[in-house]
Amino acid sequence: MDPKHPHMLSEQGKLPRLPIPPLRQTIERYLDSVAPILGNDTTAIAETHRKASMFLKAGERLQQRLISYDKTQNNSWLESWWLEMAYLGWREGLCINSNYWLTVADDSKAYGTVTCPTSLASSDSESYNGRIWDSYEYGEFQIRRAVRFIQRALDFKESINKGRLPIERTKAGVLCMNQYKCIFGMTRIPRMGCDELCQTSASVNSCTIIVIVQDQIYNVHVYDDAGHRKLDGDLEIELFAIVADIAERNKQCDIDPAIPILTAGHRDRWAAAYEKLESHPSNCATLAAIQEALFAVSLDTTCSHPPGSINAEQLTVKCHGTQPGHNRWYDKCANYIFDRNGLAGYIGEHSPCDALVTAIMNENISKAVAREHISSALPSPCTPDYQPSICRLRFFDVDDTILIQIQEAEEEVARTARSSYSRQFRFEGYGANWIKKVAAVSPDAFAQLALQLTYFQMHGKFASVYETASTRQFLHGRTETVRSLTSEAADFLNTMCDSAMSNANKYEALVRATKKHQIILRQASSGGGIDRHLLGLRLAYYRLPPLPDEPLMSQDEKHAIEEFFADPVLTRSSSFQLSTSGLFPAYYITHTGFGCVVSERGYGINYIIEPNRIRFGIEGKTKAVGKGTDVELFEKTLHQSLAELRIICGQSKDYVGDMSQGRL
Repeated sequence: MDPKHPHMLSEQGKLPRLPIPPLRQTIERYLDSVAPILGNDTTAIAETHRKASMFLKAGERLQQRLISYDKTQNNSWLESWWLEMAYLGWREGLCINSNYWLTVADDSKAYGTVTCPTSLASSDSESYNGRIWDSYEYGEFQIRRAVRFIQRALDFKESINKGRLPIERTKAGVLCMNQYKCIFGMTRIPRMGCDELCQTSASVNSCTIIVIVQDQIYNVHVYDDAGHRKLDGDLEIELFAIVADIAERNKQCDIDPAIPILTAGHRDRWAAAYEKLESHPSNCATLAAIQEALFAVSLDTTCSHPPGSINAEQLTVKCHGTQPGHNRWYDKCANYIFDRNGLAGYIGEHSPCDALVTAIMNENISKAVAREHISSALPSPCTPDYQPSICRLRFFDVDDTILIQIQEAEEEVARTARSSYSRQFRFEGYGANWIKKVAAVSPDAFAQLALQLTYFQMHGKFASVYETASTRQFLHGRTETVRSLTSEAADFLNTMCDSAMSNANKYEALVRATKKHQIILRQASSGGGIDRHLLGLRLAYYRLPPLPDEPLMSQDEKHAIEEFFADPVLTRSSSFQLSTSGLFPAYYITHTGFGCVVSERGYGINYIIEPNRIRFGIEGKTKAVGKGTDVELFEKTLHQSLAELRIICGQSKDYVGDMSQGRL
């Protein structure tokens, strides 16, 4: 092994296991986290502390059960529970509710594109947001660009297989690289009550992908019989043959029912249909081929107008804007999407790996594609006299029951799409450079407080806030919750909205809040968070049997445990109106998004802090469904919050210098 380029898994054996925090530490941090919610309500404070104190006494036996359970698990006490509780046991549809989405920068040299035949009036809201329309055709550039992404994705897959990815590191040390192994050849399988993940040696080393057009699924070999990668031109011929085949089948009315829509809807409905489908041997072969495929590629006939309309483009990727939920296989971990004009996007099934990991992959893939020039005058290299092999994957015995389920899924996903509103907001005023130099605080903490300030100004109350912290410094680590609403953050919000406070007062409050945020972020990343431990304790009570030497649990102890877990304060503090996640500075990913976790006045926000700007992907429900949610107003108010913070920090620049020199 080359010491300069070690295998990406070579450090796995040195990674520590995810720790189980001390019980008292978790309870103390929990009480600290709910203080802003309780405010000055002395009765509620006393009651919450009483319940926590009683739980602390009774919960020690749960802690011991958890410690014992951890010894029986290969990687951590959390891994299998987290998969089930956070993802596989979740029964709502994957479209918007669970799968995340991203779009990639357009190619400025795209050719053969089409535009909407009807113009948009300047007064029309769609002239600002953009419009999605259906061209009912496929484009040459679309197919050629899709092939470039397929090839670069295969490059990345081969790097994973050979262990060539650089080991990622932070100040805390090396990070677990296991999640990269969970991208290619990974498929979620619907089962009643709780789904399964399927990845086999055959799927990891597969030679195929699936290509979806008009809800018809085609199996495409991307390697030849000798195991060599097919040339770009050969794959282009394959995709051109597929769109020609679908055109002919449309003429002959030979289109199979839209089975893919079932992957977007309620999981138990899909599980019932899946069970019925797999009872037919030919369908088993089709399902096996889908599961064995490395990833999915969706070719759409829709496109956005005008070109570059990011809010329309992300809607295309998020849920197929004109036909929500169609032409995708939401169960594949990786599904690439290409519209008529070559817009590239990605939806990811969340359970096997976190969005941060696939975002790193897609930034690398998109960067590599951007270096390649696709010219109408320059054909791609291909094998002489290459003949495509069209293999449409069919479903048989699709009876009336399944047809009704397809219709129900269409109606469900259409409702989900209509109730979801998402936007990309690009703040060009400043970015990480200014925040570090002038504000002299952590850029991530700064962004978190700007989001909280926006919510507070809009809704007049504090939001329970979830920020994703990565725990990849541990073996098979995933994520932990950062409860970003701290007492210091609450003080900052009150100070900002108090006209009697000077800018110096506001800046001081900002600094205190950002410092506290950095502390709780480090705690969460290092395995000292609150929510995952509370989940483990809850499951230790309801699922794990008493230890052999454990005394019989009294009724008072049971009451104390159940009272704590049923506490409305715990429920409220973990109902996150702001569900947020920050990404690394990305330059080829243009939009990122995921659904909010609370419908009523809730927002799902992904942000990217670049050196000189900040980008936010914001999702919330429509005003009627969200009962006060207003994504457009959130965007406008966020702009005002960021502008106001610029003034406060800018005017306090001398004050910042005094603080850094210890003169205050």
